[in-house]
Amino acid sequence: MDLRLFATVPKGMESLLAGELRGLGAATVRQARAGVTFTGDLETAYRVCLWSRLASRVLLPLAEGRAGDGEELYATARRVDWDVHLAVTGTLAVDFTGTSPSIRDTRFGAVRVKDAIVDQFRERHGDRRPSVDTRAPDLRVNAHLARGRLTLSLDLSGESLHRRGYRADKVQVEAPLKENL
Repeated sequence: MDLRLFATVPKGMESLLAGELRGLGAATVRQARAGVTFTGDLETAYRVCLWSRLASRVLLPLAEGRAGDGEELYATARRVDWDVHLAVTGTLAVDFTGTSPSIRDTRFGAVRVKDAIVDQFRERHGDRRPSVDTRAPDLRVNAHLARGRLTLSLDLSGESLHRRGYRADKVQVEAPLKENL
């Protein structure tokens, strides 16, 4: 089954990432602002997470909807069936980017998405709900707000891919660079 995926990349590197993704087996590759959309099966998504040297994150979009204010943002996040993606005993983190005239703080946006997720679990499982773990969550949700539209995605890469092997041996250099640059 082909999945619609999005790989983020620093601005200006979209064409390079598009070529790399084609080489890793991605299909329907299209450049976007600060990223590349592509299709592929789950194996392709894992291959990109493992072998891409340019992508920062690999996202699996789940839903898109209006988010002109906090209530619309909450309603859009509630439409996703989160039970499919996370156990009630699991942990989650929400990364939120973007602003709007009524949502000016990314922390507010992240909390509203988190509230929608845990409220859905509470309704379905009594008072049981997933916990928040910003360091090593079982599920990392990416919420991006642009022009009053919210896109909710699963972050398949976990931590940003440029941090693979990040200072694993605690060696400090004078001018460290992101590995994907």
